[in-house]
Amino acid sequence: MKIALQLGVSEEETKFACQVGVEDVVWGVPESPKGYLDPDLLLETRDFFANRGLRLGVIENVPSSFYDKIMFGLPGRDEQIESYCTTLRSMGRAGIKVMSYNWMALGGISTDQIRGRGGALKRRFDLDSALAAPTAALDWRGFFRENRPIHLPDVEVTTEQMWDNLVYFLERVLPTAEEEGVKLAAHPDDAPIPSFLGVARILNSVESFDRLIDAVPSPSNGINFCQGTFSEMPGVDVVKTIRRFGSKGKIFFAHCRDTKGTLPTFTEVFMDEGDTDMIATVQAFREVGFDGLIRADHTPWVVGENPHGHRGFAYQIGYMKGLAHAATAIEQRKGAA
Repeated sequence: MKIALQLGVSEEETKFACQVGVEDVVWGVPESPKGYLDPDLLLETRDFFANRGLRLGVIENVPSSFYDKIMFGLPGRDEQIESYCTTLRSMGRAGIKVMSYNWMALGGISTDQIRGRGGALKRRFDLDSALAAPTAALDWRGFFRENRPIHLPDVEVTTEQMWDNLVYFLERVLPTAEEEGVKLAAHPDDAPIPSFLGVARILNSVESFDRLIDAVPSPSNGINFCQGTFSEMPGVDVVKTIRRFGSKGKIFFAHCRDTKGTLPTFTEVFMDEGDTDMIATVQAFREVGFDGLIRADHTPWVVGENPHGHRGFAYQIGYMKGLAHAATAIEQRKGAA
């Protein structure tokens, strides 16, 4: 596996990545009135990173405006699907092989931040608080990003309607993905609750990902294995789940973070203080032959932080590198025994 960071197109962020020894990049796409990514933009972005010694390997989370009608099953979804296929063709031309997407029609859901170790700010989710003040829990990343709108639903969407919309989407975009050699990696719903404000959230369990894979069989249909979100699910063994999907070759991309607690209340924490056996996750990824990108995903907010979270991410990257080195040492010792 290759340790990665999600970066913007800026000198400060690329220098940071190089300084902490990261060579692989995930790009989160800005809003665009076009509703798709054209090949010139992707080629330009790929070359920007390449000229600074970095490899762009994953496109993550195109704006919801690119496919909101698809998720809600609204008129205009077929036009959005064609635009999505245009993005996949652009990725194929640029040699970018993974599209990470989510099916969270209302985006991420969180409730507050709490002080943790040494006063670091940590994201927390509490279901009772979310239900008491639902609009305040929407799009929690908006607290850290400019111009991020709050999305309020004006329709209800049932679980089966949301599944129908997802299958409709996959059946129409996966042939293009296969033609272009691009893999679609679905991220779990965060928080992984069954619905919110009348809109179903369907990728919220291990079994839901079995259903996703089986619903539209394709070598391009798989998972963005977010360790943190799977750790939020009650009763889920993260290590066993890596083996479950990794042994099928269905993990195309991964996120590395950890939590304490599971639904209905959990807190994102530093990687060395959560509930997951982190060294065992690295070993599991190696056992199943995962050779894709795994990026540091979120970080507690530490003293003196900059808008990009570089201090926190430097700690996360260092910890991930330590895990990888430790896993290598354990394997070598076993081989010598």
